[in-house]
Amino acid sequence: MEPFVFTQLASRMVFGAGAIRQVGDECAGLGVSRVMLVHDGAATPPAEDIAAQLGSAMVLRWHEVAQHVPVTLADRARDAATAAGIDAVVCIGGGSSTGLAKAIALSHRVPIVAVPTTYAGSEQTTIYGLTGGRHKQTGKDPAVLPRVVVYDPELTVGLPPQITGPSAFNALAHSVEALWAPGCNPVTTAIALEGVRAIHGSLPTVMAHPADVDARGRLLVGAALSGMALGATSAGLHHKICHVLGGMFDLVHADAHSVVLPHVLAFNAPALPTEMAGLAAALDVPVGDEAAALWDLAVASHVPTRLADLAGAGRPLQRDDLRAVAEAAAAEVTTNPRPVDSAELLGVLERAFDGQRPTASAAARSAG
Repeated sequence: MEPFVFTQLASRMVFGAGAIRQVGDECAGLGVSRVMLVHDGAATPPAEDIAAQLGSAMVLRWHEVAQHVPVTLADRARDAATAAGIDAVVCIGGGSSTGLAKAIALSHRVPIVAVPTTYAGSEQTTIYGLTGGRHKQTGKDPAVLPRVVVYDPELTVGLPPQITGPSAFNALAHSVEALWAPGCNPVTTAIALEGVRAIHGSLPTVMAHPADVDARGRLLVGAALSGMALGATSAGLHHKICHVLGGMFDLVHADAHSVVLPHVLAFNAPALPTEMAGLAAALDVPVGDEAAALWDLAVASHVPTRLADLAGAGRPLQRDDLRAVAEAAAAEVTTNPRPVDSAELLGVLERAFDGQRPTASAAARSAG
């Protein structure tokens, strides 16, 4: 076995139906007294619960959030945080709320208590992202890892299917790419494969029976494991493509994941025989069918499977946009299991644009 290093990230996880009622106690346990509460519009009702728990300890409430965390928004929130003299951030909502909380923690070095209401998984990583000038810049800093994450599956029961499915694919992408991302090792692989099993096994049930709290809980566990896997490794080709699509065209991050993931997997699979054997077992499919299985899961979950169907920045994505995406993504990829250039990435993006179902034979041809 090759030598490796695994760094255990320091974060507390509180899980269970009704766990939101413990947020106030968790803040008290951190010894904080001037809390900024960040939430998106959809999380307003549970945010009221948290505000009541915090009482006078809540000195600032912020409900303006946006996907990809625009730098201008982050700066306004940071200025407000400075004026209020905060010593902690509680965030509740989807990945955009977590992302803004991370931007504040990055500048103010205060702890985060995160309460996810989707399956983004970013609450388990030291990764942050800020967008300006049609470019999304990501980085890693231990300060942005939430000190406490409170998972309450009841908070996800009302999540619409069009958010549930893509959000779960966002998490699934974390686990899948962690199988080969820089920093991967036997520990991260075990976490990632368990994340794949949990998501693959629970997502169809959640889509068919949205009120199933147990299935929602298993999906949340899968999302948490996937975030842990990504947080202990690094973002690779798949995430670079999705970040470019989000930064350049303001596409919904989770939707980009569900479309792009099967095609990047098909591209890299020929160079990853050992990893694909493990992934095939986690997906319960024959070796060689991993990419097709993810595409089939996307179709069954009614999530986007074609870039042609996605829109952002006021207009649908066009085929003529793909070359610029390929060139920008290729410039950001430093390591990948297969050598990759903009021409090969253009092919991956064109297949994703058309929504073709990946096959093992197509992957083998692309490797040749």
